[in-house]
Amino acid sequence: MKIKSPRDYYDLRISDMKTERSSWDAHWRELATNFSPRRSRFSAGERNKGNRRNNLINNTPLFARRVLRSGMMTGITSPARPWFRLEPPDAEMGTYAPVRSWLDAVETLMYRVFAASNLYKSLPTVYNDLGVFGTAAMIEEEDFEDVARFTNFVTGEYMVGVNGYGRVDTFGRDFELNVEQVVSRYGLTNASSTIKNNWDNGNYRNSVSLRHVIEPAGRYSGDGMSLPPEMKYRSVVWDVSGEHDRFLSVKGYREFPVFAPRWEANAGDSYGFSPGMDALGDAKALQVQEKEKGKAVAKQVAPPLLLPSSLQDSAVSTLPGAVNFDDDPNKVARAFYQVNASVSDLRADMSETEERINRAFYVDLFLMIAQQDDVRTATEIAARQEEKLIQLGPVLENVHDELLDPLIDRTFNMIMRAARPGWMGAGPMLLPPPPPELSESEVRVEYISILAQAQKLVDTSSIERFAGFVGNVAQLRPEILDKLNPDKMADKMAEDLGVPPDVVNADDEVAAIRQQRAEAEQGAALQAQAAAAVDGAKVLSETPTTGETLLTDLLGAAQ
Repeated sequence: MKIKSPRDYYDLRISDMKTERSSWDAHWRELATNFSPRRSRFSAGERNKGNRRNNLINNTPLFARRVLRSGMMTGITSPARPWFRLEPPDAEMGTYAPVRSWLDAVETLMYRVFAASNLYKSLPTVYNDLGVFGTAAMIEEEDFEDVARFTNFVTGEYMVGVNGYGRVDTFGRDFELNVEQVVSRYGLTNASSTIKNNWDNGNYRNSVSLRHVIEPAGRYSGDGMSLPPEMKYRSVVWDVSGEHDRFLSVKGYREFPVFAPRWEANAGDSYGFSPGMDALGDAKALQVQEKEKGKAVAKQVAPPLLLPSSLQDSAVSTLPGAVNFDDDPNKVARAFYQVNASVSDLRADMSETEERINRAFYVDLFLMIAQQDDVRTATEIAARQEEKLIQLGPVLENVHDELLDPLIDRTFNMIMRAARPGWMGAGPMLLPPPPPELSESEVRVEYISILAQAQKLVDTSSIERFAGFVGNVAQLRPEILDKLNPDKMADKMAEDLGVPPDVVNADDEVAAIRQQRAEAEQGAALQAQAAAAVDGAKVLSETPTTGETLLTDLLGAAQ
């Protein structure tokens, strides 16, 4: 295709990305049918359709997917507890009270922004799509009221592309809105003549097919596509049936606004693999097994009958307890054949299939404590949990790298841009200026969610075992205690356990407390010495000083 205009270029981008995605479509359709019937849309016309999609007769795959979604939401980004912490690039800098105070203020504000936005409604959908399709997509837009607003994209309507470093930096989609939605979102100024005519005639519910591309701004520099230099990414939306030289929206982003994590992906691939793909064969087999079990039960309850021909035109009842009459005593009704299917064997076979599906979706991990009634000690629970969490380690790193890192970076930058005089009117700055120590430094993110901490349990248990070993040896050789650094042990344990920073005193605060204690102890010692001197002087003042008495006392002391 020869590129003559920006519209030609972006139509070609959509076409290329669709071609790249096409090999995944059939697989995703099967996954949607068996695990998440409502989370796919392979044509714009499927929007807002309420026809039945769940035709499963055994819903174990759906329940397993729900457990994975809920377990990841609770274990990684629970709204009920902190799941990340901001740290300075240098660990020593983190012990400086002004730095820690400023980072705590930013954390608090970020948690407020996440709670005020719809993030905690959007993340479960991300985890759902990751578990089923292996790839998810969500966009974060700047919002006038809540700072941030999130939108999930449906599998089948979007495409993504990766750069040479394997990071998603291109996004495209075909989607559909009605006329009223288009005008409220993009306005009438750049709308096509078709949209304007529908709007003027009151046809607000008519559908409009749209296309959307977000990519690095430097990739195309055609007429009318220029952006300010700080805008690193360009977003373009257009009406498919509209005029060729018109776009509904052309705008820029400082950071790539789309988060597209993959459960697991090969180098260079745009899309990922998933637990749903691992369990697809079992999910399909389970439906067949459920049907066969139903047939076996039905045949045992109501077996097919072989009747004498004389009853062909007679009313025959096969209900329990029914009585049928026949004039020929030698011709009686009997079962056509005996059904000896063992329903218990079928159920056992199905249980094995269901167990494999549950293992693929980590149900045994997320419901471990609830399902293991034989566990008696906290130590055993921790040991089993650590063993199973090893399986989630690579996935957790992918979620941190491709979802949470860019989410926190973009939100942090949005807050810093919004926290200026005049933001949302003439309000004050939301944040104090950062301390000089952080003026030229990048802030690190430390994850302290339940699953992230569980990955660090090996560290904490080794510290506890080492401290216990040193304590036992110290009973024989006290000098071994010199090998311990209690302050660093406390800091490391607090970090691994996700203890809130305001609970642990910074090093300068600890030094001040210890200095005050030393001064207090020194003052107490001086007071004790002074009191002893006063008591001694009092005794001397009350001692007789006659020569005879003094000589007697001295002779008694010498003896």
